[in-house]
Amino acid sequence: MQVRVVRPWLWALVPMLMLGGCGGADKDMPPLAKVTGKVTYKGKPVTSGSVIFTPIAGKGGETGQVATGQLESDGSFTLTTFNTGDGAIIGQHNVTVESRGEDINTLNQPRADGTIAYVLPKPAVPKKYLTPTKSPLKYTVTPEGNQFEIELKD
Repeated sequence: MQVRVVRPWLWALVPMLMLGGCGGADKDMPPLAKVTGKVTYKGKPVTSGSVIFTPIAGKGGETGQVATGQLESDGSFTLTTFNTGDGAIIGQHNVTVESRGEDINTLNQPRADGTIAYVLPKPAVPKKYLTPTKSPLKYTVTPEGNQFEIELKD
């Protein structure tokens, strides 16, 4: 009877072969591109809230996944669709900006009897920028170079 010795390096190769197909791009996911930018209103950065890119159906947005980005203290944002910072679907988008002037927690303090009269903070930006159907903002995401300076106007 002959005994074969399996080399230790061969055992290290087995897991790598098993994982060979993992971690690649999902072919069912729509094509994305990195998107960054800055939002200003009346010449000043919008320092809180979020930017939402909603794909326009038939213009690259057939799958409909929105991309969102949290506004930073300097008005900058980075969009996310599936994974942090992965960008937005390539194609045309309606863009909305959600920013509220007051802290929702401060506005909605419990009363003496323990109830809360829920009050939605007033928008810090013009209302036309709050919904995709009314927003005049339209941007096209291309495979590269998506740095958008978004200036909101009254």
